[in-house]
Amino acid sequence: MAKKTLKTLVLGCLGGVIATLFSLPLAWMLGALFMVMAVSLGGVKTGVDKRLHRVAIALLGLFIGSRIQASELVSLVQWYPSVLAMLVYMGLMLVGGYFIFTRANVGPMDAMFCAYPGSMNSALVLAERANGDVRWIAIAHSLRLVTVVSGAALLASFFVDDVTLQSSPVSLSLMDALPLLLVPLCWWLARLLRIPIPEFLGPMAAGAIIANLGMNYSLPTWVVFTAFLVLGSSVGARFSGTHWSQVVSVGRFGMVYALFALIVAALMAWLVASMTQLSFVAVLLALIPGGVGEMAVIAMVMDIDPVYVVSHHVLRLLLLIFMTPLVIRIAKQAAA
Repeated sequence: MAKKTLKTLVLGCLGGVIATLFSLPLAWMLGALFMVMAVSLGGVKTGVDKRLHRVAIALLGLFIGSRIQASELVSLVQWYPSVLAMLVYMGLMLVGGYFIFTRANVGPMDAMFCAYPGSMNSALVLAERANGDVRWIAIAHSLRLVTVVSGAALLASFFVDDVTLQSSPVSLSLMDALPLLLVPLCWWLARLLRIPIPEFLGPMAAGAIIANLGMNYSLPTWVVFTAFLVLGSSVGARFSGTHWSQVVSVGRFGMVYALFALIVAALMAWLVASMTQLSFVAVLLALIPGGVGEMAVIAMVMDIDPVYVVSHHVLRLLLLIFMTPLVIRIAKQAAA
C-alpha cells in the first residue's frame, strides 16, 4: 500500500504543478484530482492510505477553522439583506441542484451533496462519512468551482488589469507549528464526545478558537497544499474501474449546475443591489459558490471589503456542515 500511495501522490504532485502553471483555482486539489483520475480511468492501479487521508482531512479542518472570525460573523447583522439573499440562494441551489443531478442517474444522497453550494472539500468529507459516492460529487464540484471562479475572475478583469489567485509561500514558525500539535488532541476529544466527523470538526473548532483568542497564526502554504494534494489524489484514485462515459455523463450535468449557480447568483445580486446601497459586484462575490480564498482575493483587487465577502462564505459553510444530518435524512427518505 505504501508504494501505491507514493506512486499516486507523485502523479498528483505532477497534476498540481501543471494546474499551478495554468493558474487553476485550488490547483493542488483539482490538479491532483484530474491527473490521478485520468490515469485511474486509463487502467493504472492507484490508491492513498486511509490514515494519511484522514490526517489531510484534519489539517483541512484546522485550515478552515483558522479563517472563522467571530467579529466577521457579528458584522453580518448589518448586512442582513444579502444574508437573507444568501439563505434563499442556498435553498435554490440545493433544490435546483438536486433536480439537475438526479437526472444524471446518481442516487438521491449523492445528488444532494453534488448540489452543495460551495466548499468542495467539506462536501467530499461529509459525503464520504455518509457513504456517498465521492466520484460524482468530485466531478460536479470541480466543474462548479472552475466555472464559478473563472467567471468571477473574468468579471474582475473588467475592473482591474491583473487578478492573481495564488498565495505566496509561508515558512513554518514555532507559533504556526503549535496549532498542528493540537490537531490529534482535538481529534481525540471530538471522537470522545461523539461529535460527527471528529477528524474534521475537532481540528476546525480548535482553529476557530485559537484564531478568536487573538493568536495571529496561519498554516504554512506548503502544509495546506500538501493536504489538498492528498485529498485530491485520494478522490482521483476512486475512479479505478470507472468508465469514461460515466464521467462525461455526470460532468455535463455538473456544467449545467455551474451555469445555473452563476445565473441565479447574478439575479439575486441584482435584486439586492437594486433594493439596498450594497454594490452588485460585492453581493455577487458573496453569493457565488467559489473558494473562500479566491473570492477574497478577487474582492480585494476590486477594492471590495473582503470581510464582507468572506463572512458570507464562512456562514454558508457553517450552515451546510450543521445541515448535513438533515440533508442525509431527506435524501434517504427520497430514496425509500
